[in-house]
Amino acid sequence: MVLLVDLKYRIAILTRLMILDAGKRQGALVQLASASFDLVVIGGGITGAGIFRDAAARGLSVALIEADDFSSGTSSKSSKLIHGGLRYLAMGHVHVVREAALERKQVHRIAPHLAEPRWLMLPARDRWQWLAFKVGVMAYEWLGQVGTEDRHFDLSGAALSEFEPLIDAGRFPRACVYREYLTDDSRLVLANIRAGIGDGGIATNRLPVIGITRDRNRVAGVIARCQLTGEEVRVRGRAVVNAAGPWAEQLCQLEGSPLPKALTLSKGIHVVIDRARLPISRMVLVVAEDRRPVFMIPRGAVVYIGTTDVPVDGPQLWPEVTAEEVSYLLRPIERYCGVRLFPEDCLVSWAGLRPLIAQPGKSTREISRRDEIWVSDGGLITVAGGKLTGYRKMAEDTVARACRLLDISCQPPPQTPLPGGDFNVPIETLARDLAQRYPMSNASARRLVSLYGTESEQILALGANRVADSDVVAGEVDWAIEYEGALSLEDILYRRLRVAYYLPADVDRLAEPVSHLAARRLDWTEQERVAQLSAFRERLTEDRPAMPGQRG
Repeated sequence: MVLLVDLKYRIAILTRLMILDAGKRQGALVQLASASFDLVVIGGGITGAGIFRDAAARGLSVALIEADDFSSGTSSKSSKLIHGGLRYLAMGHVHVVREAALERKQVHRIAPHLAEPRWLMLPARDRWQWLAFKVGVMAYEWLGQVGTEDRHFDLSGAALSEFEPLIDAGRFPRACVYREYLTDDSRLVLANIRAGIGDGGIATNRLPVIGITRDRNRVAGVIARCQLTGEEVRVRGRAVVNAAGPWAEQLCQLEGSPLPKALTLSKGIHVVIDRARLPISRMVLVVAEDRRPVFMIPRGAVVYIGTTDVPVDGPQLWPEVTAEEVSYLLRPIERYCGVRLFPEDCLVSWAGLRPLIAQPGKSTREISRRDEIWVSDGGLITVAGGKLTGYRKMAEDTVARACRLLDISCQPPPQTPLPGGDFNVPIETLARDLAQRYPMSNASARRLVSLYGTESEQILALGANRVADSDVVAGEVDWAIEYEGALSLEDILYRRLRVAYYLPADVDRLAEPVSHLAARRLDWTEQERVAQLSAFRERLTEDRPAMPGQRG
């Protein structure tokens, strides 16, 4: 049986309403319009979600407003790693690395299913490169106070080939292997939002902010317009936090105050390959021709490869993935693994934008990932920069700044588990226990617990039958709508069930039956269901761009 962290906590979370029910959206809009909040957070990515959870846990009244869907921007399109970034040590960004290395522990503690320890291999072409890797890893482990069980080890010869047979041990005869943590960025966002709701917060998606209100020259709330009905909603707040990421500058323009520092947007893309074409067993970091690190990360039946670092002019929800960017990611794979991949081998791709604080004279790859908090003359709080790994500390600092602005005394909240994270056994044990109690394969159980943790059993209780003979169960669709605020087929398949990226071979046959399940829960007419299906397929086609290239 699964060992729970704290029986009292388990009983408590079962009685808390950590529910983001799409069917009760209108009631949430009424609450937003009728209440007055200590804090209004704009932006439903990982930064806004973390701030929302932290503020609610401190006892503040807090509302979260997202223009599109929760995590629809960069926070569903990252490398999906809770990591410090070794390369930042070489760039002298020691503070960023130290904070990120320490934060890994905190995220793993509150969401072990969403911060899963994995070995990451650094193949080295010679003794000198291996030594450089080893020194960097040792410094990283020291900064992050890494425990004995997570310490690095070295490989060479037969041991290297046994650990990862796909790496060309003739070209790369040595390797340093250390721990990083695999996450699911979108599900981490949703878990934080639901935790904030459980502590009394209100969160709403598809509600873009179109204006900021003032009272005696001080920010006093926002005006938002519902994407579904066109209804305008005025939300009053004693303080407003701008956590809009790439769109932060536009929010500041609404308030009438420019950002103290310019933002530079950097695009990072990833491509997904069938694991049968690239059968690696571990996470591996390789080096591209411009010396930028590229991750190969196996997840279930696929491997995803990324990322790039290309400056872009303005914010976009779905940035374009170009053929050249895909080729850039695939070129080092042949050198390290002896596997020649082509753009047409890509099952799907994704691209996200990093909102970096500009540093004149530096390229996007050289700019620090450090976050900053700014307060305008009118009191608008803006948080910019940062990394996924450091979201919890960013949130804590931002809420502390808001409390000082409001002259409220409140301490950082205790770090209780996020929804689904109340267990203290290896995730494999959790999956094995689930597979023993329900008729499913170990792989299916592993997928469920990686996404939902201990809430997997509640999902199966909603519907354990498999959809379209896949690993997806019907209860996941109900859960996405009733507990996680999904309003569209795209919301469900991309950001709740995650099948567009992790099960790309199944997604085409899943779309139709999932649309029928969603239609019953969301009261779609047949015309609306068909329109949802068409819109989803169009989006998927755009993420599968026709790439030039011939195998030779």
